[in-house]
Amino acid sequence: MVFEIFSIGDSAFLAAILNAIAMIAGTGHYTMAAGIGAVLGVIMTLVRGLTQYDARGIRYQDMMASILIYLILFAPGVKVTVEDAYTGQVQVVDNVPMGPAVAGSILSNLGYRLTRLFEQGFSTPSMTEHGFADTLQVMTLVRKNLLSRVELGKANSPNAGGDLENSLVNYLKECTLTGVDLGLLTLDGIMRQAQVLDAIKFDSNVYTTEIHVGGAPKIQDCTDAWATLDTYVKTLVVPEVENVLKEALKVALPDDVQPRIDDALTVLTGGSVSALDYMLASLITPMFEKGVVGRHEDGMKWNKAAMVEQAIQQRNTQWAGEQNLFTRIVRPMMTWIEGFSYAITPLMAFAVMLGAQGIRITGQYFLMLLWIQLWMPILAVVNLYITMAAAGKMAALDAAQFNLPSIYGIYQMDMAIQEWLGVGGMLASSTPAIALMLVYGGSVTATHFLGRMQGGDFVNEKIGSPDIVSPAPVMNMQPNYQHAPLTGATLFGAEKVLSSFQAGKDLSAAVSSASMAMQQASSSFMESLSNTASRSSGLSQEGFDAHSAGSRIASSTSQTDKFMRATGEDLAQRYRDTGMSGDDFAAVVGGSAGLPKGWLPLSVSGQLQNQFRVSQSRADEIASDISRRVTEDHGWQTDLARSVAADAQSGTREVASLGLQKQDLSSLQKSATDTVSATETYNQTVSAQMRFGASASYGAAETGRRFAGDRNLMSGLDAALDRFGLRGDAQRLGAEWRASGLIADKDQAFAAAGMSLLAGYSSPMFRRLDGHEARLAEATGYQLLGDAWNAPSPSGQTPERNADLTARSPEFGTIRSLVDRAGFHDPRNEAAGLDGRVTGSIQATNGRVAGGERMVNSAYQTGQGQVHGVSNLEFAGMHAEKAEHLRAEISKAANSQQSAAELEYDVVGGSIYNAAQNISGIGASGAGSVKAFIDEFDAARGHGLSLGQAFQSALNAAPEGGQKALDAWADQRVAEAGSRLTPTQQAYYRAAMFESFAGVSMSGDYNPYVGQSNQLHEQLRNEHGDSVGADIASLLRRAAGQNRSDLLNLVSTYNAANQMRR
Repeated sequence: MVFEIFSIGDSAFLAAILNAIAMIAGTGHYTMAAGIGAVLGVIMTLVRGLTQYDARGIRYQDMMASILIYLILFAPGVKVTVEDAYTGQVQVVDNVPMGPAVAGSILSNLGYRLTRLFEQGFSTPSMTEHGFADTLQVMTLVRKNLLSRVELGKANSPNAGGDLENSLVNYLKECTLTGVDLGLLTLDGIMRQAQVLDAIKFDSNVYTTEIHVGGAPKIQDCTDAWATLDTYVKTLVVPEVENVLKEALKVALPDDVQPRIDDALTVLTGGSVSALDYMLASLITPMFEKGVVGRHEDGMKWNKAAMVEQAIQQRNTQWAGEQNLFTRIVRPMMTWIEGFSYAITPLMAFAVMLGAQGIRITGQYFLMLLWIQLWMPILAVVNLYITMAAAGKMAALDAAQFNLPSIYGIYQMDMAIQEWLGVGGMLASSTPAIALMLVYGGSVTATHFLGRMQGGDFVNEKIGSPDIVSPAPVMNMQPNYQHAPLTGATLFGAEKVLSSFQAGKDLSAAVSSASMAMQQASSSFMESLSNTASRSSGLSQEGFDAHSAGSRIASSTSQTDKFMRATGEDLAQRYRDTGMSGDDFAAVVGGSAGLPKGWLPLSVSGQLQNQFRVSQSRADEIASDISRRVTEDHGWQTDLARSVAADAQSGTREVASLGLQKQDLSSLQKSATDTVSATETYNQTVSAQMRFGASASYGAAETGRRFAGDRNLMSGLDAALDRFGLRGDAQRLGAEWRASGLIADKDQAFAAAGMSLLAGYSSPMFRRLDGHEARLAEATGYQLLGDAWNAPSPSGQTPERNADLTARSPEFGTIRSLVDRAGFHDPRNEAAGLDGRVTGSIQATNGRVAGGERMVNSAYQTGQGQVHGVSNLEFAGMHAEKAEHLRAEISKAANSQQSAAELEYDVVGGSIYNAAQNISGIGASGAGSVKAFIDEFDAARGHGLSLGQAFQSALNAAPEGGQKALDAWADQRVAEAGSRLTPTQQAYYRAAMFESFAGVSMSGDYNPYVGQSNQLHEQLRNEHGDSVGADIASLLRRAAGQNRSDLLNLVSTYNAANQMRR
């Protein structure tokens, strides 16, 4: 007779144990163990019979029953077939003791078949065929085995040159997400659509992507690429995916994969989701996530890309670590206990021979076999519960518009499956206790089971009410993290790694650096202004008409002219005795802007004396004051720069005080703006230093927590980071600090990182700051730090300091009412007839004055002659003294090292070309030859020659037109010099331009002035003396070759001193 045992654990393990029992039973040791048990049983029976109090005698029947049970159940051997309850695999074992074989066969058939009946009645997938919680496991296995190209294997490249993941990732980031950015698709719509492959479709013939579907990569537009991918996935990829899932789902053929998934989906969704759609959704969802990462990387949104990538990696790591619930918990437990119950059969052969006690032990043994066989029916009930609960969750997801198997639905289903698998694991591990409680009915097992259903005392009351005093150990192990009121949750020792803002020390260095930067910016601006103003026609002449300049300033709407008028009014109040108006002073200050620093006091003093008849001592004092203000007063320079920048920004056509035109203002705008910015940075840095005093230190963690807890502070920090373009770096650095565990809170880490970047303690990667921006960012950061820690604000820097001025100003009409109430006397009645009396008095006085007037006129004529005589002598001496001084300056300038600031030859060539264009444009005589010169010039430029080379080439090809252009250019430059030079000086200046400009002969072999300069040189020596004439010739030659208007000014000043005509 053959007994069939259904193994609910591992049939191979049980067959091995039964084989071992059969071998042991066939040896003499097995019989000897039973004999030893019998001897012990006889002795125990005899002792019990002799020691019983009721004198019932020896119970021979106990020994007879033990021997009978042994002979029936343990002595004979039978054939047993062990059938795996899950795979149906059968193994045959002979000579197994009859007792375990019969009990195992009866009880296993009872438990197995009862389980099958439960499954049929519950209409759940067969647990006896596939395992516990199979429906949820199928869903999980499909998702886990399609996460990446590693799990996909050949399914990712079903043909040569194919790459499904790269193709879909490219399409998603270059087509689908482009449609989202353009507003043609919505991310919510994509993630809620059940047909995922249709959801990512983006129709566009403009945007393209690269796909790999076999052979060489293809670049197609988005519409064609989707059609190609749709065909590729459904025809080549899906069969390979089924082949990958065949092993995971433990089915025989790839064609059985979809039916297996359909069975699970039918239980969970009622058949509303097809297996193919679920497979495609599980396949595309991980690639969609990688497409989002790629899109962020293409847009240089590194923080978002890193965040999504980290979430994907964490999810993949978690799923890779999880095993099948049934394989991990339930089946190993059943396998071991099942095998153990049969493995102790030889011990039962010994125990049964112990008499009555042995019979009871044998009964317990058979109860253990019953206990094991009860597990499967109980697990069937648990399987029904978690399956129905998960199905209810799926229905709730559909009702909430998380349409399965959309991307949203997949995500939500993942969380639901993980939740109910956890519940199933707890119930499965409780199954032995439930079965044991049913079999034995003990209170201990019930207490154990109930203990798993209740929580313990996990509340640590010391968290809310800590100990007042706690003794310290000899050695203390520090925690990984610590929490403090000021720092929040940080890694232990983070304060030694994070930044610490040393406000006093840092701001002292910052003030010094900002001061130097402000001085450099002011100096650079004034130098640029001087160079630009010196080229201005309005300020380039010695002794320009300050009166007319003052009139233009008074009528100007320029911000710079208004600032100059304010400066002039200040000087006019200070020097009232000179009789000069504010506009006069504004003109003088504006004219001084174009003068070299060394000549400024002398030139301004001479101008005041000549044009405004100010005494020499007073003129020198005023000139020194103006010079100090223009060259050393950084506040005045900053206000000037601010007004120049405002004029440049508003498009002002002319600044009368400086003689600047619109194009001049444009060239000065950058240096003016830099000066204003440097000054503001300096002021902010000084203000921050005054707030913190000599020393103050704040940690990055404490500061970050302070900002994170105050919305206004965070808004200020956000504005500062956006202003300097540091938001991306702050997010990156904050994420690094959180990832390393230095700071746990996201907002706190972001705020600490932002402050560290502003204060210069951390270096940005995405947005590098120049020196000025770094100083301004540091000052802004410390101002925010002062706001965070309530540092005092200096009274002079408080914006609200003058907010009440309007309220304190007197109301209109108040004074009039006070005057009306004063009761002043009206003198109009007493003044009646006053006109007649005054007229009579005037006539009488005129008679007396008439004689005196003649005497005064005579005395005036005599005195006027004396004054003119003395004045002529004094002025002659003054002019002689001034001329001597200027002769020395001319000699010094003529014999000093020549400036390297020569005009480039290309610049000269371009200027002559412009002159030729003007001649050709107005149709002057000889315009035809000039036109030929222009054509040759343009042709040379077309061959890639520079302006200077093109000029030489055109001059050689069209000498007549070139000479006319040269003459016009020279006339223009001489006209710019104006009447400040004598006729001989003008002629020499013109000849010097032709003979050599910047060291190069301008007209080459066609120069009509060759040798003329020698004659004019001699004439200059005759007019001014050998030494002075030679020096003047040298200065004029250098002025011609180097565009040195300052040298022309020096010569013209000398001419004025010698009372020559300019």
